[in-house]
Amino acid sequence: MLDLQSCILKMSSVNFRQELHGEDHVRACDLKFEGVVGNDVLIAFHPELRAMLFKKDEQPDLVDQATPEALTALRFPRLGTLKYDWEGTGYTLTIDYGLGDKSNIVLAECKVDGIRIDPMQGGSVRLGFRVICHPDGKQVDPLTEMLQGDVTLSVTPPEPTTVQELFGESKTA
Repeated sequence: MLDLQSCILKMSSVNFRQELHGEDHVRACDLKFEGVVGNDVLIAFHPELRAMLFKKDEQPDLVDQATPEALTALRFPRLGTLKYDWEGTGYTLTIDYGLGDKSNIVLAECKVDGIRIDPMQGGSVRLGFRVICHPDGKQVDPLTEMLQGDVTLSVTPPEPTTVQELFGESKTA
């Protein structure tokens, strides 16, 4: 399960639209985020994904020598960006609005999908994903103002409901 806490990413797209819930129209929003994070985020998708994409550097620099077990070299340098077919529901998205906890934009019951993974030499990953949410009227303007800017956000997964989810054996991962 994806779990990002206080991560700085660019909000690259905001798309407001209407969804039909039965006979009612409900405001919906697609938020796309992208940015560079450590390759340890890959473990959330599958425990072996990081080791599949990265290996120990055979000629480590001084930083890599300090942590010799670090996986920082690309295993397949020509692989390019990967689309990871995964989605998660029940997530909470919290975006720091800069004025303390009470000002934060909190969106519950979000869906996360559209995962893009671009492994980078040195042990980083350019990560992209979409969050489908249902903001209220007060949250629309602040979300629009953040477009194309860096935001500090947390993407918190729902509490596990099955033993398989508790131990990371989710059917969607």
